[in-house]
Amino acid sequence: MIRRLFVATAALLAVGAATAQAQENWVLLGSKNVLLSGSSDTIDLSQARGKYSALRVVAKRRGIELNNIEVVYNEGNGHNEKRAINLLDGERTRPINPSNEGRFVDAIGFCFKPQGLSAVVPAVIEVYGRQTEGDARATRTAGRGINKSVAACPGGAAAPAAAGTAAPVTGPIAATPTSSAATTAKPGTPSETGEVLFSTQAVGFAVDRDVIRVGAEIGKFDKVRLRVLDNDIFIKSMKVVYSNGESQEIAYNADVKRDSRTRWLDLKGDRFIKEIQLIYNAKPNVRGQAFVEVYGQYAEGWLGQAGEGRKYNAGFVLLGAQTAGFTIDRNDVVKVGRNEGGFKRLEVRVFDQAITLFEVRVLYGNGEVDIIPANRTKVEAGGRFAVDLKGGTRIVQEIRPTYRTRIFQQGSVAKGRAVVQFWGQH
Repeated sequence: MIRRLFVATAALLAVGAATAQAQENWVLLGSKNVLLSGSSDTIDLSQARGKYSALRVVAKRRGIELNNIEVVYNEGNGHNEKRAINLLDGERTRPINPSNEGRFVDAIGFCFKPQGLSAVVPAVIEVYGRQTEGDARATRTAGRGINKSVAACPGGAAAPAAAGTAAPVTGPIAATPTSSAATTAKPGTPSETGEVLFSTQAVGFAVDRDVIRVGAEIGKFDKVRLRVLDNDIFIKSMKVVYSNGESQEIAYNADVKRDSRTRWLDLKGDRFIKEIQLIYNAKPNVRGQAFVEVYGQYAEGWLGQAGEGRKYNAGFVLLGAQTAGFTIDRNDVVKVGRNEGGFKRLEVRVFDQAITLFEVRVLYGNGEVDIIPANRTKVEAGGRFAVDLKGGTRIVQEIRPTYRTRIFQQGSVAKGRAVVQFWGQH
C-alpha cells in the first residue's frame, strides 16, 4: 500500500512538473553581431514583449569569453552575472537570475575578452527569455532602455546600439503570400510602397553566392526585402554593404517559402548601398530552382519635387523597375505618384539580359497619354533608350512599357529575365 502511494505521488509530481514545463517557453528576445575587438557591447531589449523569469545567452558563429553579464530591468533594478563564462559556438549559459516572478527586461550588456580575429569573423550573441503564457500577455510601461549604464567593463563602458538598428533575422522570415507570376504587383516605386527592384536571381540546389550591385546613383534606402517564386529558399547569410564600406548582416540561417514576399528588413537609417551579398540555396525537391527578386524602399525625403534625390545623378531619379518576360508584356505599369512631377526626360535602362522594346506609353498628371514608339529596338544589357518628354517639364503619373526579354542573347539562350529600369530627369 505504501509503495503504491509512493508511486502515485511520484506520478502526480511528474505530471505537475511536465505541466509547468509545458506552460513555460524560451523566447528569442534579440540578437546582435558582436565585434570582439572591443571589450563590451549592449543589446536593447526595451521592445521585447512581456515579462521573463530568467535569461539565457547563446553564442553563434564563434566562441566568446565573458566575465560579466549585466541585466537591466524595467523597474530600475538590475543583476550582474560576474563570473567567467566560456561559450563555444552553439553553446548556451545556464539560466541567468532565475525567479518565480517574471520581470520586464530593458537591456542586457556584456563584458568579454577581446579576440584578434573579431574584425573578420564577428560573433553572434542571442538572448532568450523564459516566459509563461501569463507573462507573455503582460504590458510594459515606458522602459529605461540603454540610457542606463550597462556592462561597465575594464577598458570602457558598453557602446549603445545604433538607433533604429534592428537585430539580424534568424529562423523563418515573416512573409505574406504572393502570386506565382514572374512580374511583381506594383513594382518599382509606386506611391503606396516606394519599392525599387534591385535585381533578380535564379537559385539552384547548390549554395549560391550572389553579389547584387546597387550603387550610390540609385538612391538612399532604409529597408530591403525579397520576393521568392517557384521554390523555397534557405538564406545562410544576407549582408548589406554600404557605400562607405560598412556592412550589416540583416538575415542568417533563415527560411523563406515559395510564392511569398518577406517583410521589410530594416537597414541602418538612410544609406547609399554599394551591394547586397547573398549566400543561399533552393530547397532540394521536384520544384527545381527558385526565382528571387530583391527590392529596396527609398528613405523618407528622397523622392518628390524637393527631394534629396534631385541633388544626385544629374537630376535623374529611378522611378521604377520591372522584370521582362519572354513573351510580349503589355500590362506592366510603373506608378510614379511619389515623385509628383517635374520631369523633362525619360530613360529606359536594361540589365542582365537584352530586350526588344516596342513602345513606352507615358500617362501625364493631366490625363494626357504620350505614346513613344521604339520600333522593336534591341536594347542590350547595360544599354539605354532615352527620349525627351513632349511639352517640356511634365508631371508623370505612370509608365506603361511594351517589351520582352530576347530569348537568344548574343548566340546563346537567355539564362534569366531582364531587369528594366525607368528613370526620370528633373
